[in-house]
Amino acid sequence: MEKRTLTFAQAEEIARTAMDGARQEGFDLAVAVVDDGGWPQIQTRMDDAFPAAVDAALAKARSAALFRRPTSDFSRRVKEGMPLAHLPHVTPLGGGVLLERDGVFFGALGLSGAREDTETALAERIAAEFAAGRMVLA
Repeated sequence: MEKRTLTFAQAEEIARTAMDGARQEGFDLAVAVVDDGGWPQIQTRMDDAFPAAVDAALAKARSAALFRRPTSDFSRRVKEGMPLAHLPHVTPLGGGVLLERDGVFFGALGLSGAREDTETALAERIAAEFAAGRMVLA
C-alpha cells in the first residue's frame, strides 16, 4: 500500500497561497502547515503579524490534524457550552482546516493573525483549492 504524503514543496505552496490571500485582503498572518501526524512541515509569519500568531497557527493546524476536524468545530462547541479545556491539543479557535484530496488526508493548515471568521474563510478557500487539485501533488 502506497502512502501519499504532503511534501515540503506542497507545504510551501499552501503557505505562499495563504500569505498572498492575506495580502489581497489587507492583513498579516502566521501560517503553519502540518503533515497527517500533526508535525510541522512549514511555519512562518508575515512581517507585521504579531509574534504569538506563529504558536497559534501551529496549535490550530495540529489540532485539526490530530482530531481530523476543523478547529471551527471546537470553537462552535465551546460557544455552545461544551467544556473542552482539558482535552490535550484542542485549540478552540477557527483557522485550522484539513488538507484532503480524493479521500486521502494529507495534513492540516493553521492561520492566525486576523479575526477568527476571516482566518477560517481564507483557510477553507485554500483547503478547497487543494482538494480540487489546483495545487500540485508530487
